Amino acid sequence: MTQRLSRSEKGKWVPDPNKQPRRPPILIPEPENNSLVEANKFTLIGRVTNPHIRKLRALVDFFLQHWSVAGQYTGRDLGPYLFQFTFESERDMQTILNKAPFHFKRWMLILQRWEPIVSDDFPATISFWIRVHGIPLHYWTEQALHTIGSELGVVETKDVQQGRVRVHVNGLKPLEMLLDITLAAGGTKQVEIEYEKLEKHCFLCKSLSHEQDDCPQKRNFGGPNTEKKDINYSKTMESLDSYRRAKDDRKEEMNRSSYYQNRVMDSRPYYRSREDLYATPRGSRQRTPPRLHSNRDYYNKDASSALLVDRDRANPPHYR
Repeated sequence: MTQRLSRSEKGKWVPDPNKQPRRPPILIPEPENNSLVEANKFTLIGRVTNPHIRKLRALVDFFLQHWSVAGQYTGRDLGPYLFQFTFESERDMQTILNKAPFHFKRWMLILQRWEPIVSDDFPATISFWIRVHGIPLHYWTEQALHTIGSELGVVETKDVQQGRVRVHVNGLKPLEMLLDITLAAGGTKQVEIEYEKLEKHCFLCKSLSHEQDDCPQKRNFGGPNTEKKDINYSKTMESLDSYRRAKDDRKEEMNRSSYYQNRVMDSRPYYRSREDLYATPRGSRQRTPPRLHSNRDYYNKDASSALLVDRDRANPPHYR
């Protein structure tokens, strides 16, 4: 009969007496941080949506050069994914926020006003102008836009004439591209959501953190070409194609400039000997070589010429 082992002999669910207990969390006392809160009241905290963007110093330097405000402002990176910009006034900070959304290397950036909160999910919101396609004309009202925008995030403002609403959406979650609405007169209708200035994102799960080829849910969609060609897909592809064309044009222009510069350098005369050194570039006419020594040194080149020098000193040529 096979001998059966006890739990202690098998080593299952038996506490290790040598294992040190985990240290309890350290309690941090509430600081007197009013001065710090005041110093950072005009600060924006940013986050990269794509974790593969690691050169945050280059990102900060880029926006320090391209943003234009009345006062001075500073920027720095805060770790692998976060960065910050600090402004001198509320007006300067709002000037930048009104230009959102932003992107770096065609990836969206989260930029939010700093708040004295503790959360790993801060910052999280991106301010998008959102167009709603498919609303019946007789429902094209400010109230309808506000109701739809509220389902996506916090509504900031509305533009009824253009049929769009500015909303702070959660950039850490997949974007919603379609919404079902129920009309007061009865019936359900589907509307399409267009995010203005939306750059790279996953065309499958609509996340901002990766592209389609890196989507963890790729196997659930049944194939590599199952993404839906919605309006955001078309706009993003147009933007990326325009970016690639501009990049290729700049590269071609640089190559062309380098080519012409090399042609100019090759057309310059190449002096191979001392005779060629004094030849004019336009023809074969020889220039008179410059005198490298003084007349005194020329006549004193040997001992016999010293007599000529003494004679010239005693009897200058114009007194002879």
